[in-house]
Amino acid sequence: MFIVDAHTHMFPPHVREDPSHVEEAEVAFGLMFGHGRSRMSDPETMLVEMDEAGVDAAALCPFPWVSLQRCEENNRYLLEVAASRPDRFLPFAVTNPACGDSAIAVARRSLEAGARGLGELHTMPQGFDVCDERLMAPLVDLAREFEVPLMIHVNEPVGHDYPGKGPVTPRVIYRFVQAFPGVKLILPHWGGGLPFYELMPEVAEACSDVYYDSAASPYLYRSHIYRLAAMAADPHRILFATDYPLLHYARTLANAREGLADTALEGEIMGSNAARLLGLDIPVS
Repeated sequence: MFIVDAHTHMFPPHVREDPSHVEEAEVAFGLMFGHGRSRMSDPETMLVEMDEAGVDAAALCPFPWVSLQRCEENNRYLLEVAASRPDRFLPFAVTNPACGDSAIAVARRSLEAGARGLGELHTMPQGFDVCDERLMAPLVDLAREFEVPLMIHVNEPVGHDYPGKGPVTPRVIYRFVQAFPGVKLILPHWGGGLPFYELMPEVAEACSDVYYDSAASPYLYRSHIYRLAAMAADPHRILFATDYPLLHYARTLANAREGLADTALEGEIMGSNAARLLGLDIPVS
């Protein structure tokens, strides 16, 4: 089975080596990584762990930095990593919409250099309003121009708190979806539960270009969510994802396989859906 991890993160070497030296303005990074206890990974280690787990390819997402300098630095690094193994790594690029025209320039440079998507954007650390149509329209237009998806962090409105849990819930992101029909959108962490609202016909119609990834799923939901979300929404818009290296592949793959229970949809959700979305060729076996 061809497996694509649609949501991972990787930092430049100097950030991995000394996270405590990242500036205090990057509050979210400080909370999640500044203490040095959270796991980070280099390309070589990640490839070894992908091979051991049978993961064929992975989308590499930068961190949602506040600073455009940090965004561009992370983008350049991921483009370099992906260029060394284009069959395995699919680079995304991040920007901070709060920075206006300069943010669009950063995103454009990365897309022109080969980025496959934009994100992961995160409103809480980056300080922008995802429902500000004037602010978001230039970024949406850029995604449409390059025919790439936007990845925007979404959280469930109930349940336990954790570092990185933000204010964008299904209610909030649905306003964005309604404002910008037709743009391909990846909503991490099961879109905070939005796929279940697709049982409402008008929501299903509005969300026809929305993809849901399963990043960090074992931290949030029981494994049944794979089958239930596939029943509630279009199963061809569900993407296996891990949030690697936050979680090891053994745990996330076991959780997904238990949830899918060898259904006919397993191949689609574990890899084919992401491959089609990101323009990745699936090898003929």
